Amino acid sequence: MRIWHQSFTDLDMVPLYRRTLIEHAAKAVDSGVDVVVHGLRPGTYGDSFVPIDAIRHHYLETLNERQIVEAALTAERDGYDAVALACFYDPGLRSARSLVDIPVAGLSESAMLVACSLGHKFALIALNEDQRAQHEEIAHAYRLENRLAASIAMEPAIDEYMLEGDDRTTQPIVDGFHRACRKALAAGADVIIPGDGVLNEFVWRKGLMQFENATVLDALGTLFRYAAFLAGTRRSLGLGVSRVRHYAKPSEAMLQHARSFAGVAPMAEIAFSGKSPRSA
Repeated sequence: MRIWHQSFTDLDMVPLYRRTLIEHAAKAVDSGVDVVVHGLRPGTYGDSFVPIDAIRHHYLETLNERQIVEAALTAERDGYDAVALACFYDPGLRSARSLVDIPVAGLSESAMLVACSLGHKFALIALNEDQRAQHEEIAHAYRLENRLAASIAMEPAIDEYMLEGDDRTTQPIVDGFHRACRKALAAGADVIIPGDGVLNEFVWRKGLMQFENATVLDALGTLFRYAAFLAGTRRSLGLGVSRVRHYAKPSEAMLQHARSFAGVAPMAEIAFSGKSPRSA
């Protein structure tokens, strides 16, 4: 079984995160499951902007969502069994599910659903205030607001590239994460979710997956296993996404006309970042 992992970052810009993803995925899934990591096209965010700052602007997020949809189409065309969409905004999730028959698992959706089985209420830890607000929005969109104890921003705010630092430079981030966890417990959370893919891998890499008696959910490990689970249920039970309303699939003729008119061309797997990082 092959799982296409898709990040909303340019993986060539975060080599430590990329290496951690590969190591983590290998440990998270069962033998016989291969998770292949991918990011957005190299250069998507340029050299002057960090992803967390760029995608707070809805238009820029919308532009990048097209790459997510193309990734799903490429994954299905190239014989992958599922897509693991590894961004807490679940960007392009509805569109991707409406176009491909292989399962597409979303990071935020899977983390919240699994957290509901591990505790009564969960909290999400965000990199900054903008991400904190978006976590609240998506919890409401999934009708899980009653299970959300709190969405808490790191103080001081951080970005994805800061998490690439060494132990000395990132110790204040560890301290800040623990402060956020205390706030989560005070708000009534039983389960704490590192609410960003890069933050989750930082927490996993540092061995911070437990705080006092609360569970710190390994969101990306859960995503990998959830994607494999969905692929297995499709293979063994014939379960697939419903085409009645929310994920109604366009006809092939309709899809091809729309893509042609919009000037959209298929993307090859090699076009995505993470295959040949700029630095090792």
